[in-house]
Amino acid sequence: MAKCDIRITFDNPDRTYIGGDTVSGEVYVQVNEDIRCNGIVLTHYWKTHGRGNTARGEKHEIQLTDSVPLQAGEELKFSFDFAAEIWPLTYHGHYINVDHFVHVGVDVPWAFDPKHEEEYILLPGERPPEFTGARGEVIEFEKEATEAKGIAKVILFIIVAIFLILFAAFAIVLIPILLISGGIYWGWKKMIASRVGEVKLKMPHLVVGPGEDWPVELSFTPKKTFPVNGITVKIFAQEAATSGSGTNSTTHRHTLHEETHTLHPGGSLLAGEEFSERFTIGFPETAAWSIAESDNKVTWSAQIRIDIPRFPDWSKKAELQVVPLEFLDAATPFESEKSRRATDHTFGPPAAIGTGPTPESENQRSDSPESPASDAAATGEDMAPLLAIVNEIEQAGRFGNERSEIVAATEGHTYEVAVRIDRISTTFGFSGDDAAFENGRTVVGTIAGTDQKVQLFAVEASNNSLDYLARGGSWQTLATVKTWDSLYDRLVMHEVPFD
Repeated sequence: MAKCDIRITFDNPDRTYIGGDTVSGEVYVQVNEDIRCNGIVLTHYWKTHGRGNTARGEKHEIQLTDSVPLQAGEELKFSFDFAAEIWPLTYHGHYINVDHFVHVGVDVPWAFDPKHEEEYILLPGERPPEFTGARGEVIEFEKEATEAKGIAKVILFIIVAIFLILFAAFAIVLIPILLISGGIYWGWKKMIASRVGEVKLKMPHLVVGPGEDWPVELSFTPKKTFPVNGITVKIFAQEAATSGSGTNSTTHRHTLHEETHTLHPGGSLLAGEEFSERFTIGFPETAAWSIAESDNKVTWSAQIRIDIPRFPDWSKKAELQVVPLEFLDAATPFESEKSRRATDHTFGPPAAIGTGPTPESENQRSDSPESPASDAAATGEDMAPLLAIVNEIEQAGRFGNERSEIVAATEGHTYEVAVRIDRISTTFGFSGDDAAFENGRTVVGTIAGTDQKVQLFAVEASNNSLDYLARGGSWQTLATVKTWDSLYDRLVMHEVPFD
C-alpha cells in the first residue's frame, strides 16, 4: 500500500476551461502510514506526449503545506486555484498530443514520493499577447530559455567550428561543385521565366483561422503563348514527431490534410496578355493548430503552382500558421470586381448572401435568425426524441464512457433535427464509406432550442440549399447520431437523404 493516496477534483466537472479562466478544485491526501513530510506541492504545466520526445512548458508550483508530520488515517484537504494558460491549447492528434496537467506530490525524505496527476482540457480563450492583429508573417511564441538549452547551443557551436576547420581543406573541391549546382538552378529559373515572365504572388494572410476565407492574388504577363494544365493551390498539413536523438533519432510523419484547389482551369495563356486574378479560398475546418516544438510539429503550408505540360512548372510554397478564430481580427476580403472564389470548392455562403430571402425545398428550410418561431417549430414534438438524448448527455459525466454509450444506443435510429448554424464548410477527408458525403457540406452549430453543440455531415445533394445559408440561420433535416466528440463536447451526426 502506498504511504499516501492522492485524489484531485475540479470545480468544473467536465474539466474544460478556456485560456485565462480560473482553474480551481480540491486535493485530498489520505495518509496510510506515519511519515515525515517535507511539504506537499501542486504543480500545473503542459506537456506533449505520443511518438515524439516530450516537450514541457514552464512548471508553476503552489505550496499546499510546508514540512509537517503525517499520521496514518489522517485525511488532508486543500483547495487550489490558478489562472489557466493561454497557449498551447489541448490537441489530440495521430502522433502528437498536447495536454495540460495538475500534479500533486508529497515530499517524503529518503523514500519514493507519493504523487498523482490529472489532466484538464484547454480551449481558445484570451488572446496571446504575441497576436497584435498583423497577419502577414508567422508569429513566434515566446519560449522559456533554460540553462540546458544554452549549454546545448554552445556545444553545437563548437562542433560546427571543428567541422569547418577539418573540412576547410576540401573547399577547393567543393567550390566548383557549388558553382555548377548554382548554374543549373539559375538556368532552370531562366527557362521558367522565359514563359511566364515575372510572377507576383501575394498571400496577405499567413496566419489563418479554420473555416475562414483565405485570399490569394496572382499576376504575371506571359512572354510567350503556352498551354497550362491549370493553376492550383495545395493546402497541406502534417504532423512530424521525432523520437530519440542524433543518429538514433526517428521522425514519424502523418498527413493531416491535403487538398488541391483549382484557381484557373487548363487552357492557353497568350503572350503579352496580363493574367491578374484575386481568389478567395475557403480554408478547412480544423482543430490542428500549428505547433512548433523542436521534436513535435504540426505544420501547414500553401503551394501555388502553374502547371506547364512538358516543361518545368513555376511554383512557390509558403508556411502558414493556423490558430483559433478567437485569436484573430475579422478577415478583410478583397474588394474588387475580379475577386472570386476558387471554382472547385466553396466554403460557406458568399458574403452578400444571407440578407435576403432564401429558397426553401420540400425537406429543408432556412429561417431568419431574428425569427423566434423557427426554433419553436424545430423544438416541438418532432424533435422530442433527439432532445431526450441531449438531456441524457448533459446529465452524464464527461470523463468516462457514459456519453459514448448513450450515443451508441441510438444506432440505426433517424431523428428530426434543426441546427442553429455557426459555420458551413466543404467536407474534407470523410472517413465513412458513403460516397454521398464526400463532396457535401459540414454544418457546425447547436441543436435548436438547446446549447448542445453538433457537427452534422450533409450529403452532396443538399449543397444547393446549404450554400445559401448564413451564420445564425436554421437548417432542418433528418439525421442519425454517429458518435460523440469528447474534445469538442459535441454530437456528430450524418444526414439521412430524403427519398
